[in-house]
Amino acid sequence: MKIKLRWLEYIWHVVAFTLLSGAFVSLWRGERSSDPVQQAVLLFSFAGLVLLLAQPRSASAIALKGWLLWLIVGWAFTSLLWSQSPDLTFRRSVTLLLATCYGLLLAVRYPLTTVLYLLGSAMAIIVIASAISIGVGAEWSVMGYPHPGAWRGITLHKNHLGLTCVLALIVAGILTQVSAMPWRLFWVGIACGAVVLVIGSRSATAIAVTILTVTTWFVLKTAIYFSGWDRLRLSFLGASLILPGGSLLFLNLPELLSLLGRDVSLTGRLPLWSALWSIGWQRPLLGYGFGAFWLDTGQEMEVDIALMRLRFGWALQAHNGYLDIWLELGLVGLLLTLIVLLIVLWRSLKLIDTPGIPFGAWFIVLFIPYLLFINIAEARLLEPNLGKSILWIMLSCCYFWVMNRYVASR
Repeated sequence: MKIKLRWLEYIWHVVAFTLLSGAFVSLWRGERSSDPVQQAVLLFSFAGLVLLLAQPRSASAIALKGWLLWLIVGWAFTSLLWSQSPDLTFRRSVTLLLATCYGLLLAVRYPLTTVLYLLGSAMAIIVIASAISIGVGAEWSVMGYPHPGAWRGITLHKNHLGLTCVLALIVAGILTQVSAMPWRLFWVGIACGAVVLVIGSRSATAIAVTILTVTTWFVLKTAIYFSGWDRLRLSFLGASLILPGGSLLFLNLPELLSLLGRDVSLTGRLPLWSALWSIGWQRPLLGYGFGAFWLDTGQEMEVDIALMRLRFGWALQAHNGYLDIWLELGLVGLLLTLIVLLIVLWRSLKLIDTPGIPFGAWFIVLFIPYLLFINIAEARLLEPNLGKSILWIMLSCCYFWVMNRYVASR
């Protein structure tokens, strides 16, 4: 009976991960930030938090070690005091709290490798279902104007499919290292399918993140075999290659963007960022309240924000995660979030050198750069909403896991 219940628990997680990744549901609900569909899906996905009650001591101990995450959640609730829309800020803050608790549940209840298998199963569903929908010629699986022919599979947008498939590539790549045959072949197939979908999505962001992530993997796998001084020399060698290469890319940016079908404004992002930069400095420390900056146009808002929304009617987010957090939670919220990312990255890099650490720790080493990369062109960092909350859940899980390992090793 216990085995059957555990498998039901696993199935629930896989379904929740799939929905929280924005699969299926987003096709017909659109990008609305609050509706009965989202509320029902989030209620289903977070219902399993009652499992934390089964291990109260472990949950409390690990939660205390990850106090910095709770500080971010607390700051989101505190922004109610100056929010443009206190009701919206409260709802978003509650969802952020639940997503953080979900990450805590994963860190408390399961080994990291088990979490990766659950996430990998959800990613496999998305990759396979997207490939089938595109293969059978489903009209909704391919975008029309203004991105005709770009694949979006079972997600809302081509960028969403592309970036989700990069995450699928990371997870599948790790699971190929820890799985025995024939499952190893299965994960290799998922990784290959994810790459094909990234290319078919025509998402320049996803393609760039794929290249950067794969490069990071090879650099880290190479560096781990060297001693401290050799790693330092390797870093200088990498910098001597990357800096000139980056300069050449920057000098030839217009030509490269034209090859990818993009303009120098990064599809309107640069003018948007310029406008948001000016608005952000009106409330630089505190922001406009968590989730309250991108109000629906029918609600009351400040004049500068209203003019920006009229000029950039297509923008439902800042298309930059760091800028989005600054606008909503100010420099305080942005600094706290960046500290969490850097702590997880630094301590996970130290852990992969430690004997007996699960190979799944490599996922964290790749997941954090993936988050840092994608949030340059998309707002997917401090996002608890449907379709994006999976990233915050996994970040929370990684943070709690790393902090628990770090404190235990001291």
